[in-house]
Amino acid sequence: MRGRTRDVSLVTGGSGLLGSRLVRRLLRDGQKVRVLDTRYGELGEVKASNGLEFFGIERNELSEGMVDRRTVEDATRGVDVIYHLAINWDGITWRHKLPLPDLFGANIRGTLNLLEAARAHKVKHFLFSSSSAVYGDTQRTISLRGRPLSEKAVDEEAPCRPELWDGDPGPAYAIMKLALERLCLMYHHQYGLHVTVFRIEYVFADQEQVDDGANVHVDDVVRAFLLAALNRKAYGQVFNVAYSAPYISTRKIEKTLGWKPLRTRQFLKGIGRD
Repeated sequence: MRGRTRDVSLVTGGSGLLGSRLVRRLLRDGQKVRVLDTRYGELGEVKASNGLEFFGIERNELSEGMVDRRTVEDATRGVDVIYHLAINWDGITWRHKLPLPDLFGANIRGTLNLLEAARAHKVKHFLFSSSSAVYGDTQRTISLRGRPLSEKAVDEEAPCRPELWDGDPGPAYAIMKLALERLCLMYHHQYGLHVTVFRIEYVFADQEQVDDGANVHVDDVVRAFLLAALNRKAYGQVFNVAYSAPYISTRKIEKTLGWKPLRTRQFLKGIGRD
């Protein structure tokens, strides 16, 4: 990544599956990386790495971390690119025990804090991790309900009906993701902050997750973020990130950024699923 070695990146939610893979890749590419999260998670073994700095560790997810404006200010100062992957949805349990107003409040406030800080500190690019759940009714969920498949794959121009989403972790999650998308894109159009939104399908790294219905390999998702970062073609865009056949279209990201789900295809061929 010639010419990018001095970039400073902030990864919110960097301790999870996708975030930790992205953090490790950025470090390998010679970037300085900051992680805003309330736990070390999958980064525990590399937490002392050169060029890696943490913010918000061991804080309360509903009132601190990205919800705390001062923590966000400290984490974003001097940053070039923000990868916003963080989500507070009952921590890592997905058991829906916390009240929805608390969950919505934490995620919306946290995202607004990040967007405001990005604008104030003149961050060059803000990339948001959304979900294909915002469509509510993809061909996969239609099929699972035993209804006929439509002929057209879902693309980025398709209507979003998140209230119909019946996959895990429920329609409220999909509604929140769409609301956060709109906030991010508002900052792009209203304030000129360069924003890119990825609607990501169920991510996998192993066979067990594939058996559970996962669709796209985590390394392909990481590659999508890296291809988009500081790429003018990605500014203001929404992209599907998935294994395209047969129910969700990835034509836009393939045409615009040259992305293809190569690792996903390789993995599925290896297990006889492609």
